[in-house]
Amino acid sequence: MHSQEDRALRQLWGLEPAPVRGPKARWTLPQVAAAAVALADEAGLDAVSLSRVAARLDMTTTAIYRYVDAKATLIELMVDAAIGDPPRIAGAEWRDRCRAWVAALAARYAEHPWLSEVTPTRMPTQPRAYAWIDALVGAIQDDAEVDPLRLALLLDSLIRQYASLERSVAEATPIAWLGEAVAERFPRLAGAAEQDVSDARSELDFAVGAVLRGID
Repeated sequence: MHSQEDRALRQLWGLEPAPVRGPKARWTLPQVAAAAVALADEAGLDAVSLSRVAARLDMTTTAIYRYVDAKATLIELMVDAAIGDPPRIAGAEWRDRCRAWVAALAARYAEHPWLSEVTPTRMPTQPRAYAWIDALVGAIQDDAEVDPLRLALLLDSLIRQYASLERSVAEATPIAWLGEAVAERFPRLAGAAEQDVSDARSELDFAVGAVLRGID
């Protein structure tokens, strides 16, 4: 007997058909996930609840339990929907293909900022998450003298970290006195508190470049 979370994931993977007993379902799991993604895009991940998604689809809260039984299960489906399918990864040299992959995935995170709030607690479970990893592995495995799976996971964690930085900087209120306090106590770091990190994509490019140089 599968749990509802397990059944939802198995449906994502095409391993289990939608239930056929009872009246025909009005919505599909992808449609439920799409409604939740739209809500998170508008109001943030904290605003997503089963009741609010149900209302968005004009169904009762009780009815949505036919599709998902918990917010955690819904988030699994949302991540798969939001990251979507990876593009074809092109580049003359394997490092260029890594950068192209990072740029494409970072763009998905920028489109859905709440993705950086989803903290991984295990290896991915969604097929599209694996599709992105497979896209990078396939793009570099014949040229790079590095474990491509480990590199994919490392780059993914950098994307997540800098997407979180981008979101945090946009929401942060500057602390007027902090720069002077840092400079007085840590002279070598004078100016660090005022360092402009608002261009998180540029900071991500720097981090990725450092990783790729380190591999050499």
